[in-house]
Amino acid sequence: MIKLVRIDYRLLHGQVVFAWTRALDIDYIIVADKKAASDPFVTMSLNLAKPAGVTLDIATVDQAAAKLNSGKLDHKKVMIVLGNTRETLELVEKVPGIDAVNFGGIAQKEGAQQFGKAIYLTSDEIADSRQMKERGIRMEMRQVPAHSAELLNEKV
Repeated sequence: MIKLVRIDYRLLHGQVVFAWTRALDIDYIIVADKKAASDPFVTMSLNLAKPAGVTLDIATVDQAAAKLNSGKLDHKKVMIVLGNTRETLELVEKVPGIDAVNFGGIAQKEGAQQFGKAIYLTSDEIADSRQMKERGIRMEMRQVPAHSAELLNEKV
């Protein structure tokens, strides 16, 4: 069962991962990120950052979608972490039933507009977000579970 789909350019990091894992009783994390899946150093680093007792799978979006759609993870409490809006849009298009995406961290960059404390979107990322909104996806901006959610749907 998918408990959380999260966009965070840092993928797995410190307190944020531990906070979400504890709050949602996560036992399986999928990092769906093409770059991470193809870089052995990043893969090793992510494995070091995962919480103890939690299974970590690092995959492309296609691989993650196939695993999620197979039913093999239906009995698990799954958190999916993606590094960008483009791959997140691809995932929600390929995996039925995703109705919410947590925007946790999208880095500030040239030409990006700030939407939340740690959310900076370029025109392409805004377009991806609008497509998710059109699909009925609830997009909430929240770094950790203790913070209140702010809806991105109302801003894009």
